[in-house]
Amino acid sequence: MMSRLLPIGCLLFAIGIFFGYIRPTWNGSIETSKAGIVSYTSALAKAKEYKEKEAELLTARNSIPPESLARLNAFLPDNIDNVQIILDLDALAARSGVKLSDFDLKNSTVAVAGEEETIDPATGGLASPKPIDSADITLKVTGTYQSFRIFLTQIEQSLRMLDVVSVEIKDSKTGVYTYDLTIRIYSLR
Repeated sequence: MMSRLLPIGCLLFAIGIFFGYIRPTWNGSIETSKAGIVSYTSALAKAKEYKEKEAELLTARNSIPPESLARLNAFLPDNIDNVQIILDLDALAARSGVKLSDFDLKNSTVAVAGEEETIDPATGGLASPKPIDSADITLKVTGTYQSFRIFLTQIEQSLRMLDVVSVEIKDSKTGVYTYDLTIRIYSLR
């Protein structure tokens, strides 16, 4: 009798150990660890792709001549230097024969209709539709019509990316007009 019960008892004991210890461990902490390993492997692969792309972009950037990089930085700088913008505009005004006054700077963000920030599935971060900030400068320009046209031409031909947003002209009997001018300047975020 004992010879029959011993194998059955061992079998029941093995089944109990399987369902009581091995299966919960295998499906619980081991399964969680496997999912973590897959997640970390994926993150390492993405990090490797990022490093390769970074090295590629750095090589491409280093191949650009320094004077071209300086011009690009002047065209679209990393930030808006209020004092430098005012000095540059004042220098343009002095060359064209107009006088500037009443500077007012208002920061804003370039917004494109129908576009909003979303989550980038590749990086998991925010994907901004436009990586550009802007600021509006309003100022008064006093001078003749011809000198104002020269001033606008110099703004148009300047290396810095500037947009004339609005112009308001105040009438004058002397030929020297006052122009309320709004200029938008851009920078990278």
